[in-house]
Amino acid sequence: PLWRKSWGSAVDLLAAAEDAREQDLAETAAFDKELIANVTAKGGNKYATLLSLVYRQVVGGTQAVWNPILKEPWVFMKEISSDGDVSTVDVVYPAFPMFQYLYPEYFRKLMMPILVYGNNETKIYGQDIPYNLAWAPHHLGTWPVCDLIPSKQEQMPVEESGNMLIMLAALYKEQGDMSYLTKYFPMLDSWADYIVGSLPDPGNQLCTDDFEGPSPHNTNLAAKGIVALDAYAHMVEARGDKAKADKYRGYAASFVANWTQAAADGDHYRIQFNLPKTWSQKYNILYQRVLGLTTFPDSVIDAEEAFYQTKMETCGVPLDNRHPYTKSDWSLWSASMGSQQQFQAIVDALYHFANVTTSRVPLTDWYDVEKCTQQGFRARPVQGGLFAKMLVPMKMEVEYI
Repeated sequence: PLWRKSWGSAVDLLAAAEDAREQDLAETAAFDKELIANVTAKGGNKYATLLSLVYRQVVGGTQAVWNPILKEPWVFMKEISSDGDVSTVDVVYPAFPMFQYLYPEYFRKLMMPILVYGNNETKIYGQDIPYNLAWAPHHLGTWPVCDLIPSKQEQMPVEESGNMLIMLAALYKEQGDMSYLTKYFPMLDSWADYIVGSLPDPGNQLCTDDFEGPSPHNTNLAAKGIVALDAYAHMVEARGDKAKADKYRGYAASFVANWTQAAADGDHYRIQFNLPKTWSQKYNILYQRVLGLTTFPDSVIDAEEAFYQTKMETCGVPLDNRHPYTKSDWSLWSASMGSQQQFQAIVDALYHFANVTTSRVPLTDWYDVEKCTQQGFRARPVQGGLFAKMLVPMKMEVEYI
């Protein structure tokens, strides 16, 4: 653990904490006051209450350690409840908004072990694990040991590759530095190329919502891959390779043109390209807005947001047409792309769930919007996704008509 770098024993750590108690409490109070003021200004009192509820839950899902090889801190995340995996990329991804908003450098240190594992740099850590897959890893092992061989991964190729590229692009936007990625660019390029080869239709792949069951030809998964290509193109151009960046942008534009036709279903867009009269939340388009991209036409987002309003239940909007349950993280991602009025309606519904549910567990992210009861999962760090609204520029917040 990281604390051993500074203190020789737990007793020394506790003594230091007691010595710094008054200063730490003062700094914490100042931090709380500023954060609550900022989130209240953006989303209202109920939004601030929800974020204060999940903050500790999200941070508590991570563990900082000291890397004795590189002489620097690293961070890992435990999946919690749904599994006991280490740094599950599609759990890290929904948690990301809170870290992007508050602690981007801490999050960068969480990304490093995943990059090291994917780039076959594990030998010096006593775990010579040859990663030989064309896509990004799903997770690193079972907590707290990172020893997973690639064939034992829960394979989500487009999901995890898109997640990694989008998160790295967002970190670059926040920090203005990608020098630490220099040796990883060939690997990142290969992940982007894999996405290109998997679109416009990702076929029969798993996505993060695997609890929903199989969802081949998934339009939301395709949208993630498309946004990831556009986001990554900006990084590629920033490193000086405009020709390759233009290539990725060209692919993204071509895939969007196909998507808007193949997924169209009247006043909204389908859950699967091959299933008419269906729908799903297209939360994967969020990072288009966060990164200031123009990947999908605004008309796509506007149509989707208007359609969600017609599906509102007592405690929120279902994730899709298959079941009456939702995910709080993805719902707030979707809400953050709409108007302030729509955002507030979805926040109110989530707040109502947290307040009235009989499922008294650390705030679940998976619940029934009609019965207002827990469907599964508890205390997961994915609730960092509730901070999504804090990342969307004000000029992107459109009025709902």
